[in-house]
Amino acid sequence: MSWIKNAFIDIAVTAVILAYAFTTAIWGWWIIAIYTPLMLLLKVFALSGAASNVQRKADSVPSWFYHVLYGVNVALLLYSSFVYAAIGWAAIWILSTIAESQSRPQKKK
Repeated sequence: MSWIKNAFIDIAVTAVILAYAFTTAIWGWWIIAIYTPLMLLLKVFALSGAASNVQRKADSVPSWFYHVLYGVNVALLLYSSFVYAAIGWAAIWILSTIAESQSRPQKKK
């Protein structure tokens, strides 16, 4: 469970989304509205050729954990009617899945 410290920011963002979903606090809206496009740009950058020179830190966070967090984020944002952010997190989820599939070693036939 030492990998949880490597996923701290993702857990914190999910906590902010959870707080926003049930309180509609304006501070939560601003954090989500700023962080979501930045995260989306980061995922697009990670899939581009420009990111090939940047080494990703091996954090050993299981991929299922990110699937759960991203799924919870999308569901909570839809629940709170923050549709644009939900679409953004769905795109982040899809881009993360693509990046994960590209990073796996291909089996030779």
